Amino acid sequence: MRHSFFKLIPAVFLSVLVLCACSAKLSQPVQTPAPTPTTDIYASTPTPAPTPAPMPESDQRALIERSRNVWEPDLEYETWFFAITDLDHNGRLELLLASLQGSGLYTWVNVWEVNENYSGLTLCPDNTGEGEAWPDIIKETLTAYRDPASGRYTYYCEDYMRDGAAHYWTGLDSFSLENGRIDVKTLASKDERYNEQGASVIHYYDADGAEIDEEAFNNTERVAFAAQTQGTQTLTLNWTQLEKQAQTAPQPTNTVRPQVSGPVTITKNPTGESLAVGGKTWFIAHADNATSLTWLLSSPQGQSYTVEQAMAANPGLQIQVLPEDTLGVSNVPVSVDGWSVQARFDGPGGSAVTAPAVIHVDDWISVYWPVLKTYYDYSIKAYGDSPSGDITSSGDYLLSYETVGVSYLARYGGSFGYCLKDLDGNGIPELLVGSPDSEYYAGKVIYDLFTLRDGAPVRLATSGERTVYKLLSDGSIFYSGSGGAAYSVFLVYQVVDDTMILKVGYVYDDGKAYQFFESKSDYFGNHDADIEINESDLFSIREELDNSSVNFEMIPIA
Repeated sequence: MRHSFFKLIPAVFLSVLVLCACSAKLSQPVQTPAPTPTTDIYASTPTPAPTPAPMPESDQRALIERSRNVWEPDLEYETWFFAITDLDHNGRLELLLASLQGSGLYTWVNVWEVNENYSGLTLCPDNTGEGEAWPDIIKETLTAYRDPASGRYTYYCEDYMRDGAAHYWTGLDSFSLENGRIDVKTLASKDERYNEQGASVIHYYDADGAEIDEEAFNNTERVAFAAQTQGTQTLTLNWTQLEKQAQTAPQPTNTVRPQVSGPVTITKNPTGESLAVGGKTWFIAHADNATSLTWLLSSPQGQSYTVEQAMAANPGLQIQVLPEDTLGVSNVPVSVDGWSVQARFDGPGGSAVTAPAVIHVDDWISVYWPVLKTYYDYSIKAYGDSPSGDITSSGDYLLSYETVGVSYLARYGGSFGYCLKDLDGNGIPELLVGSPDSEYYAGKVIYDLFTLRDGAPVRLATSGERTVYKLLSDGSIFYSGSGGAAYSVFLVYQVVDDTMILKVGYVYDDGKAYQFFESKSDYFGNHDADIEINESDLFSIREELDNSSVNFEMIPIA
């Protein structure tokens, strides 16, 4: 029986998880029992239907594409990937559809198998319950074990989920396909929480929910499959992003490229990333005249690793080779700090390797914990905006937002989330706090922006009653403030170390528009050093800046 993450956590988190991870699984057909046959002594013995001849793999792939109207998921709001393989080795292909959804990193999967008559596809039911996600199968390879007695193939993989800034869960799972049905199991799990002091508290559990020690958890795979053989060593899955207007049968990506000539030339190097423990990111590289791409990882000591070797050397690390020359990295442990990623492109004209992209990993959650805990406390207690911060006669308010130390916009409801992003490339990620579901400010508005000074959080910006900050696509910060219909200020800042430097500013002051490049305390009145511009140009610039602001992916603070 598969363990549900929801059964391992207190009830206080249940509503958050259900909202963050609505199941994308298709409904299962109702199975009705066949009627009991009656004996007819006069009936002739029916002739068994002939067994269809096996269908070539290429024809099965064409059948899968022709059946797209049957299996295609909703692509409007979520990204789905597909892979074609033969999980049970019965000669009939399966189509795996998978989507990694929500900030909790929940994987939803549908498996379709070519039916016995080779006339269509059948949805394979599984034993996951409502609200239970699959393990993380969107990986380049999975370890496969074959039971010598039954011939069944079982695939081992991990499942990583998170519930806010202070709760992480890792499952050691397996799944198998037998007689058209998927069996998903949790073999062991790891539950990690940060307490109010920012210290990590870890518990380990076996398949039945009984607590075990770390050594038993680390030996789960060896013990679970001791009686089986690694019949195929690994299952290779060529995951491809499912496109809305795909016109051809699904084929693996990052393996076949157009015929080209000329020297291989790097056109885009992957960029370094600063991550918190458990974080995720993507590396992208491009080259001209290349026919294949191989991702390479190197340790700080200079030793080179393949994707599979890097995951084995860093327990918990998840790496996925994705379409469009992209490498996905998630559940990053601190052991990856200092590692680098490179892409090697090969073609008829030779080979070329990108510059290394270095990964910096630190436990930024603990460092920023005082800020995260402030927002967490504000979200679960009856805080209001009583000016004095005292308890009112009705007991409606305990503390004001100012006394607590959260943004003014926190008063408008919704949950809170955070994002760690290195805005100036100095290896120290800034902390952006916002709301993923506020009625007015969801997604783009930065409630609070923090960085570190001497190892401690320091606030760089906070949105107010008529002032908001947004993140621009180039990492700059866009400020918009209003003092009424006749008075507005628009500023673009760049974060540099532990401060914000003005790049350019615009002011609308009583019917006239100005541009300036130096910070000042008073934007209205004296414009001797400013450059007057057209009013229409000013508001066009404001609209352009607002349109170039981007959503930042938030992890729930809960």
